[in-house]
Amino acid sequence: MRIIKVFVLLILILLMTVSCQQKVSRLPEKGIEGGDIIIGIMNEPENLSPLYPSFSAHNEITDMLYLPLHKLNHCGEIVPMLANSWEYSEDLTRISYNLNRNIVWQDGKPVTAKDVEFTFNKMKDPKSQYPYLSKLQYIDSVKATNEFTVVFFFSKVYPRALYDSNIKTIPMHILKDEANIRYADFHMAPVCNGPYKLDKWDAGKYISLIKNEKYSLKDKPFMSKIIYRIYNNQQDMIDDLKKGNLDIAYDISPEKQKEIEKLGNVNSVIRKGNTFTYMGFNLSKAPFDNKEVRIGISKLINRDGMIKNYVGGNAIKSNGPLTPAFWSYSENIKPVMFNKKDAETLLNKHMKKISNNYYLKNKKFSFTILTDKNDLQMVKIANAISSDLKKSGINTKVKTLESDELIIRLIKKDFDAYVLSWTVDENYNPYPFWSSNKNVSKFNFVGYYNDKIDEILNYAVTSMEKDVAFDYWEQFQKTIAEDEPYAFLYIPNRVIAVNKVIHSFDGIYESETDILSNLDIFYVEKNNQKSIDIASLFKTEKKKTTTTTTETTTKEKEETVTEKKPTAAQLLSEAAAKTPVETEKEKVEDEVVEEEPVEKEKPKIILQPQLKKLIQPIYPDAAAKVGAEGMMFVQVTVGTNGKVIKTIILKGGNTALENAALSAAKKCEFKPGTIDGVPSEMNATIPYRFVAP
Repeated sequence: MRIIKVFVLLILILLMTVSCQQKVSRLPEKGIEGGDIIIGIMNEPENLSPLYPSFSAHNEITDMLYLPLHKLNHCGEIVPMLANSWEYSEDLTRISYNLNRNIVWQDGKPVTAKDVEFTFNKMKDPKSQYPYLSKLQYIDSVKATNEFTVVFFFSKVYPRALYDSNIKTIPMHILKDEANIRYADFHMAPVCNGPYKLDKWDAGKYISLIKNEKYSLKDKPFMSKIIYRIYNNQQDMIDDLKKGNLDIAYDISPEKQKEIEKLGNVNSVIRKGNTFTYMGFNLSKAPFDNKEVRIGISKLINRDGMIKNYVGGNAIKSNGPLTPAFWSYSENIKPVMFNKKDAETLLNKHMKKISNNYYLKNKKFSFTILTDKNDLQMVKIANAISSDLKKSGINTKVKTLESDELIIRLIKKDFDAYVLSWTVDENYNPYPFWSSNKNVSKFNFVGYYNDKIDEILNYAVTSMEKDVAFDYWEQFQKTIAEDEPYAFLYIPNRVIAVNKVIHSFDGIYESETDILSNLDIFYVEKNNQKSIDIASLFKTEKKKTTTTTTETTTKEKEETVTEKKPTAAQLLSEAAAKTPVETEKEKVEDEVVEEEPVEKEKPKIILQPQLKKLIQPIYPDAAAKVGAEGMMFVQVTVGTNGKVIKTIILKGGNTALENAALSAAKKCEFKPGTIDGVPSEMNATIPYRFVAP
């Protein structure tokens, strides 16, 4: 064991020696400074803070505002950013980062090890409600040992320690005295240390970034300004792309790829998918408890037709519980193929087919497929599956539910089958989905429990040698694929359109470099550079109101919230990321001292209240007399019936505005929050922005 650890340590030292050379540049030598670009996105972030990344919006914007400790370059090599260098302890349970002494916040204050320690402590603090808590589960603590050295302490040795410790830092000198950091103004108007800083944010319209003149790294960004234009309709974004009004378009549906490829002025960039779509079986119900029946049903689903008709051919068939975005995804596992003959052979062992209908125990076999009403793609897929199965004699019907209703049914295992998708990226934690420990696997809705999987995962997660770990991950993927608790369907590619005037390293679009996270390495040649007049982009549009703004009114205004609802997949992904879980304890040869067992709190699936009816407040005369304006954050307690039963001001500033906000908030209506599917009294926050008339 000691020899293996020393060997691994030598590999890590070699990696760090290569990665920490100051001569390594992230930027292409031929890059040219200047010019503005405009990017189309479909989802607006709730804030611009590393503390509260979104699950549906673009966290990549914060990558331009804050420095991580290190970053991957376009070749996949680790290069220093906030940290100049780092080193492991001999037992691999600590990483010491030596920070660059020249980096400052945009207000001129130095970035120190205390900022890193402060950031980590805020992320771990339950009051902060950091959404990616599971990523930090093996980091016990972080300690600044001097002004520019910070040490991360780990509870176990595992291969992703360097990546899990790579946090973006927030400024302690600005946030240390915040009584409730969750509602700090900082998140909407950040003070940053990255290559860009916030210029202006017009809610619902655009976010504009400009170069940070205090940016301290030698590799300076090329472009002068980056504008993220926010769209509510994908076709509007594509139309602007065609007209040349956009330089980059994100969030393009896979079925639109061919339309994008026809445009002469853009490159269609295809990225490996990180989400698989599947149909889950309820293994606690017959006949889905039988593996051959599940495989037989799965073989009746025409995945090729599904991909052609609903994803524009821009996807691959899913072959198990991993995606190509995960480092150890294996192409060696073959996906289930459409084969009616093989399917019938399997199904005929357990059911009888009479006049093109299957019978189970002398009763016509049928089942219901549940899916999310708010996810139109999942509805299409569920109907396609139903159509395929009916053609082969299995009577099915599709029932669509609101996202929260679907989740409650899944938690209670009140279903036959359901269609959903899971995201599996580089931060994937398999235990909430596949562990045999029912207290851990809160998202194992199908009820697939296999002790062999627990053993495989323990080795996969903790093996320090990459080849060994890959073999275990492949075994994990293969075992689940063979048991078919899901009918694994397809993995859509991600489509990005980039104007051909935008350049970077040769072959950049064939690499796995995330474009939005690395905009500082892109440039526009001098003759194609432009200065964008933001006002002209919206001169023909009428002023819109959003859930965070209020116009000057003489009476309270009621609004039914019509913004895009989060899907069940998004809600569940967020809940999963907030659920830290432990792996199985490693077996050691040392003597084990028995201790009194401590009962741990079981992880819960918590879904926050969803706003149904927003009441916009009256702008009070008393505030108008002094020109008062600003953000008022109201915390509401939402009862189990969705009504507001209590309100308090979390952050205000003007008594008249506070009272107006409280009055309006009391009349708002919600879908109640749930804990493990049970409606529960829960707090939510309504931000109101008042603008003086």
